[in-house]
Amino acid sequence: MAEIAVRKIVIVGGGVAGISLAHHLLRQTLPALTEGLDQSYHVTLVSPSSHFYWKVAAPRVLVDPDSSLPEPFVAIADGFQEYPESRFTFIQARATNLDEQARALHVQLADTSEVISVEYDSLVIATGTTTHSPLFSSAETHAETKRVLGETQNRLRDAQSIIVAGGGPTGVETAGELGAMRQHWSGPKKSITLLSGNACLLPHANPRTSAIAEQMLQKLNVDVVHGVRVTSAVQKKNDQGPWEVILSDQSTRTVDVYIDATGSTPNTAFLPSKWLDSKGYIKTDQYSLRVQDIAGVYALGSITSFTNGSFFDAIEPVPPLADSFRDDQLVLYPEVSSRGQTWWEWIFGRQTRVYQQKTSLTQFVAVGRDGGVGELGGWRVPSGLVYKAKAKTYMMEKMKSIVYGQDSRRA
Repeated sequence: MAEIAVRKIVIVGGGVAGISLAHHLLRQTLPALTEGLDQSYHVTLVSPSSHFYWKVAAPRVLVDPDSSLPEPFVAIADGFQEYPESRFTFIQARATNLDEQARALHVQLADTSEVISVEYDSLVIATGTTTHSPLFSSAETHAETKRVLGETQNRLRDAQSIIVAGGGPTGVETAGELGAMRQHWSGPKKSITLLSGNACLLPHANPRTSAIAEQMLQKLNVDVVHGVRVTSAVQKKNDQGPWEVILSDQSTRTVDVYIDATGSTPNTAFLPSKWLDSKGYIKTDQYSLRVQDIAGVYALGSITSFTNGSFFDAIEPVPPLADSFRDDQLVLYPEVSSRGQTWWEWIFGRQTRVYQQKTSLTQFVAVGRDGGVGELGGWRVPSGLVYKAKAKTYMMEKMKSIVYGQDSRRA
């Protein structure tokens, strides 16, 4: 039989979504396709950082560098050592441009700054979003992320006045961690203010849940201010001095530390504009995870047009996307795609999973060290459960299991 060219799969993004999909393809989808189609595949994972950053734990890590939690970084390459070079390659690089006609992704290597072309037959975009503050998303290198975290830790220790902007989960958790650490810092007690920007905290949650979160923050001596947003924030003295924060009510505050937890921007600058919606997210079919009207291109995680930004939108679409990829490969080889089918599949067709996004809110928000608020399928859960599920460790135990693909062994 004539030698068949290896089909190239490129996954852009070294976060939860990209890493989880790479493991799922390499362990489950591709071996079955190789056996059934007599076709070889190679997966290339591209990420600007050499390390995976468990940003879920950022609120505690940046406030308490001496906590018992492990460092929130794991080398991505370490999690893929089981795969031979013929099947998998990791490239530390930043995506700069995409040539749709040539099916080539242009990337800038982290170590040399050289721009190279990475050809693909299938492309998966899982580049996620970048938060307004560098504290809550991975920088282009994990060394830069560690530097920013370290500088903030030092400034928080010495600060007397702190403003956190954003009444969503990240802002509430950060303010809660600051309040919990307030009694452990030496010197005068710090002034901690959380600007919600809305009429209540956690605006997507049940009103009672929002009210309880505010009560818990107040017990931690956090001043919660509603209905006021930051319009400008400038750090004086060459980014070494205090912050001048101008608010939407025309007032100005000068504080030692300002933390922006208000939102994020999609990482799609390298993509053709026709792939994106008006907000810069990738136009994606939410059931199959195929990019709309672009053959052989898929997207998942917080970069998609349908995402709600949750952890579930990063991890649960992995099997459906893998099934969509498998079906697209089978279409390319109609004469042999029936190989390996069971009698059930031969009669009724292969099962193809589709992504069913959760419509009811499922959210756990730590508020301090001893508990928090949460909703599971729209039902409020007790603070003790939030402590066990989130506040105790910020789910750090899941970090290595994701990088090493342990969940994909059971999928």
